[in-house]
Order: sequence, then C-alpha cells, then structure tokens
Amino acid sequence: MKQFAGLVFLCIVSFSSILGNADSNMISDLCKHCDDPELCLSTIKARPESGEFAATTNQIEIIAISVASADASATSTYIKEKLSHEDIQPATEATFEDCQKNYQDAVEQLDDSISAMLVDAHADVDVWLHAAISAIESCGDDLESRGGNDAELSKRNEVFLKLCKNALVINKMLT
Repeated sequence: MKQFAGLVFLCIVSFSSILGNADSNMISDLCKHCDDPELCLSTIKARPESGEFAATTNQIEIIAISVASADASATSTYIKEKLSHEDIQPATEATFEDCQKNYQDAVEQLDDSISAMLVDAHADVDVWLHAAISAIESCGDDLESRGGNDAELSKRNEVFLKLCKNALVINKMLT
C-alpha cells in the first residue's frame, strides 16, 4: 500500500507541474485556521512539491499529510536507534517497542489518508488522521505512565500531533 500511495503521489506531482505553481496565499489561507499556523505554513512551504504540486486545496492537504508521515518515519528511526542501545532498561525497552509499533501504525494510517485524498474521500481521511493521532497519544501516555520517559521522544510526539491536527483542520475545511 505504501509503495502504491508513493507511486500515485509521484504521478500526481509530475502531472501537476504542468498546471503551474500554487498560489502561496492558498496555503496561508488554509494554515491560518490551524492550531499552529506557523508550523503548518513552514512545513508545507518547505516541501519542494509545494511550489509545483500545490495547485489545489486537496493537493495542499496531501502535502500536509505527507509532512506528518515523513515526521513519523523519522521518529520511528529515532526509536529504532534508541532500542539498539545495549544498556536499555527493560521497562524503557517495552515502552519504546510499543511506541515503535504505534509510529509504524501511524505511518500506515497516514499513507491510507493520502490514498483517500486521491479519491476525494474526506471522511476516510478524517478517520485515518484520528487513528494516527490516537496511536501517538498512546505512545505519549506510555512514556508518562511507564518507564522510558524520553524528553526527545516526548517532543517528537508533540510535533507529530500538531502536524496531524493541522492536516485534520485542513481536511475539515475541505469538506
């Protein structure tokens, strides 16, 4: 599914470059409604495809979801690195393994969100984004209640949740 979503995304990016560049006001208009408008604007505009691909609000939504997915993948890599330490405590290891699984699930859910956006299924996008948010909230709860409280992972969780919530707001605006 991940490869399919990626292939479809690349096809749309290639096709959309023929249509012209996005109106940066369109991105600003969508992001100003988010809980963290600066994060929304900076992360979407930082993506190279935002100039060529973001010709419609749906395409901006796909970029916002892609940003969250890339963030989740980076956090998953961070957790894998932490788990590779030989001196990790058993309680910390269990917490990190659960968070690793949650981040893998979140990436899959975000890929499903992108697939849903490609067919303009905003209700499905809403479901998948909420599922990704719930998975990472579970990771945060585990960090607080069990061993393994890691300040960096807590911060990464916070950023991921903001990115997903930004995408959720944009999605709600498009329905």
